[in-house]
Amino acid sequence: MDLRQHTIQLGATHGAAATQPGDGGAMSSELYLAVCGGKKEEAMALLRRLHYGGAAADDRAAGIQQVSAKRNNVLHLAAEHGHAELIHDLVSFGGKSLLSAQNSALDTPLHCAARAGHCKAVSVLVQLALDYGDESALWCKNAAGDTALHLAARLGHGVAVEAMVSAASGLASEVNHAGVSPLYLAVMSRSRRDHVQRWDSRNIIKAIEKTSDSLAVVAVLVAGVAFTAANNLPGSYEQEGNVKGMAVLRSKTIFKCFLILDGVALVTSILAVVLLVYGKASRSARSWKSFAAALHCIWASLISMLLAFYAAIAAVTSTTGVYDIRVFVVNLVLVVLFIVLSAFVSPPVSHLIMCKFLWQCGLKGCRGVVRRRISQQYPVVGAFVFNLLLFRAAHYVILFAGFIIVSTLRGGSDVR
Repeated sequence: MDLRQHTIQLGATHGAAATQPGDGGAMSSELYLAVCGGKKEEAMALLRRLHYGGAAADDRAAGIQQVSAKRNNVLHLAAEHGHAELIHDLVSFGGKSLLSAQNSALDTPLHCAARAGHCKAVSVLVQLALDYGDESALWCKNAAGDTALHLAARLGHGVAVEAMVSAASGLASEVNHAGVSPLYLAVMSRSRRDHVQRWDSRNIIKAIEKTSDSLAVVAVLVAGVAFTAANNLPGSYEQEGNVKGMAVLRSKTIFKCFLILDGVALVTSILAVVLLVYGKASRSARSWKSFAAALHCIWASLISMLLAFYAAIAAVTSTTGVYDIRVFVVNLVLVVLFIVLSAFVSPPVSHLIMCKFLWQCGLKGCRGVVRRRISQQYPVVGAFVFNLLLFRAAHYVILFAGFIIVSTLRGGSDVR
């Protein structure tokens, strides 16, 4: 925020009276500028002077609760500007009530930090909420029903997302007023980080760095959903006897299949995060290999999660009609999804032509002129075609084999 914006905000602050319950009056210009500028000593000195100095008793009690025109308190301002050290001191001085305080848009300080992309400030706020036993601050929603995780996922702030998901994994599936979860926002984000330039030998590193953040967000959220599913098993738990706390369906083969698939989703999503971090840190032209492997891991984790959902339905559903309808819906959605993905990603050529290309440039043309000419003009076309065919093969094999196995196991369970 520049000087002009600060001046406008200060004028609005002193021109609007704070009439909401719990507000401590209009914030002084000295305190506002000190907090926004990250001047920790000056800001804390002003608060202590108001609290311990010669101010009236009402002013002393309300000092930490002073608000701007938009009802932002000092912690909102510090979080919005990313002053992590000041955040810690303010909460220590004012107490945990500051963590869940909401402004005129119902944003908490965590919302402000997540929207601005201040990852360190988000981590500090999350840790303070856990230290003070106020985990509910992580679940607060603003006027749009968005949690702070919604904002971070929408804008592609991967480190902030990881900090919140690690503290409360259930946040990944929490929906806002529009019925949208952070996982959906991370996948459908239209920010510039989500757009990949056409790969070539000159911008390959830049393209990977732009896309890795959003993919890391998706992978972390998938891991969070898989972890949450493992803690909320289908069929509930035993309530008495020596097996109290054990899963009711633990003896069913289909239930074990659910656990395996959920575990695969968790492991592959974590592996994708590791590969993305390694590829971004290496900053070499060969980092596309780890990037491509991470893409396959993310897709495998999504398919595994879907199959785990399919297995969970099979484990707890006894009505054949309802089960068949759900299976039909899942299959139909997957077919449409794969057709759409293929239309956007695949070149307008047949599988036969792509296989011939791999043969000419890969096996038969290992030392030939064809490979050298193509490599000079299109350095990454071979990698693109190979990974595209691998993606399609893995999709068909994993998906249909998974459905067949789960359906067979369900049939066997029904017989028993």
